[in-house]
Amino acid sequence: MNSWASVDPDSSADESGQVSTGDESRLAAEAVLAEQLRHALVSGELTAHYQPQHDLASGRIVAIEALCRWWHPELGLLLPERFIHVAEQHGLISEVDRFMLDEAGRRAVDWNRRGARLGMSVNVSPSELTRDFAERLLTRLRSLELPHRTLTVEITESPEIPFSHEEVFALHTLIDGGVGVSVDDFGVGQASLELVKRLPLTEVKIDKSLVQNDARSIDNLVRACVEVARERGATIVAEGIETQEHFERAMRWTCERGQGYYFSPPLPLREIESLVLAPLS
Repeated sequence: MNSWASVDPDSSADESGQVSTGDESRLAAEAVLAEQLRHALVSGELTAHYQPQHDLASGRIVAIEALCRWWHPELGLLLPERFIHVAEQHGLISEVDRFMLDEAGRRAVDWNRRGARLGMSVNVSPSELTRDFAERLLTRLRSLELPHRTLTVEITESPEIPFSHEEVFALHTLIDGGVGVSVDDFGVGQASLELVKRLPLTEVKIDKSLVQNDARSIDNLVRACVEVARERGATIVAEGIETQEHFERAMRWTCERGQGYYFSPPLPLREIESLVLAPLS
């Protein structure tokens, strides 16, 4: 999962604090996109693609990450980097997260019923981490009767979220209720190792920027992360594996799982089902 934060390098304010023309144009475009997203949420334009997560030792698919996609009627298929920050800024992220959690939950129920015992991961905005959110999610999962720890929520570090008592309590509530918690994109934020040390978690995902970097300092950082995560009983997942070299690096770091184009890109429903259900038929 990529960071939901977005920075426009062409936007700026002048010394008087006035918003530049570039900023005005960007904000106007985002407002239009937000209104289109509101329509998309009720018209069925949002969908999910699914990327498998592999056990590195056996090569077996052990989990699936559900990734939001938007079939925009004019712009075509949009990835989250294009619209999630707009959802955050315009108060739509709760609805996007709810759609993805419902979609992933239904899919996990169906696959488990058909014999595919796979974990399912879904991105959740840190801004959603409240007691009410955790309790509503657990209530929904109980109604679906999903097996313990089938669902994992992936949380990306965000500078706007201090991970105060409220967020930490929500994460504890989810874990106690049988939901996995993954710290996503490790290595992107300044305080990533500190988050791994103190946040409630069951999984850590090493960001692709580290997996694809062979600098010795990267090895040291990841090994420190792996050591802390192991002490806490967390699973280590390497993201962005695209080459044999990346795969071997993840193995050298002793990651249990891997995800990336080396194994498979994110796939629409029919294609992922042919991958995970065909061996069962």
